Amino acid sequence: LLLCAAVVAMASLGHPERFQSEGALNLVRNLLGWSAPVLAGRIHAGATPLGDLATGEFVLFVSYLSCGLALPISPFFLLLLEEFGLQLQHLTPHSILQAAIFVHLCEMFVGVAPCTSLFRHFFVLVKSGKARDHLGAYYFQTRPDSAVAYISTFGGARWENWRGDWVIASAEANDRLALPSNGPALDRKHWRTKPSLSPELLPVLDRIKTLATGGLTSMHVVGDFLKRRVMPLQRRSRL
Repeated sequence: LLLCAAVVAMASLGHPERFQSEGALNLVRNLLGWSAPVLAGRIHAGATPLGDLATGEFVLFVSYLSCGLALPISPFFLLLLEEFGLQLQHLTPHSILQAAIFVHLCEMFVGVAPCTSLFRHFFVLVKSGKARDHLGAYYFQTRPDSAVAYISTFGGARWENWRGDWVIASAEANDRLALPSNGPALDRKHWRTKPSLSPELLPVLDRIKTLATGGLTSMHVVGDFLKRRVMPLQRRSRL
């Protein structure tokens, strides 16, 4: 069964359209801040059929790096994937961006560390009806609940042909980075369940509501972390 699942995952992953030459791979390395020669070997070209990956190697869609993801991946984001039973490659680039905006909103504009219960207060997981397999078939959507005040988000942005741009990256081994062959491990009821928040998070909700009503938007948050050259979904030693 495990062998069949691996075959399905490889079959749904198309051969990379770009990022095959060293020059193109250097663009990926620069996005990660891995221009030093000692780090160069941690990014190499992908190919299909996908061969046996070494411990810590995983498929990395290059578009994720444009949306605030960097290596090593932040513990919060890995916990968020686990919270929904997701693998990294289940998600669309738009969802990576949504998570990055949430993290930077919490850290820079509210002054708190992000947590999964707060994220789930604002977002639900949705499956794309047009998806033909499980790669990039799931995305985060703000709750259709008027009582939940969150900053205005981007619409359902379309990312054309992003599944064709991927490389093999090396990082700390983590179960959330394995290529998915099935849907999320948890059922859809869990995707939409709103968790109860601890009392100390209520002032955080008030602060976010104040920012939202004051005109702060997702575009402002993105502009801020780009200006500061912060990758919100990268592990850092401090906020």
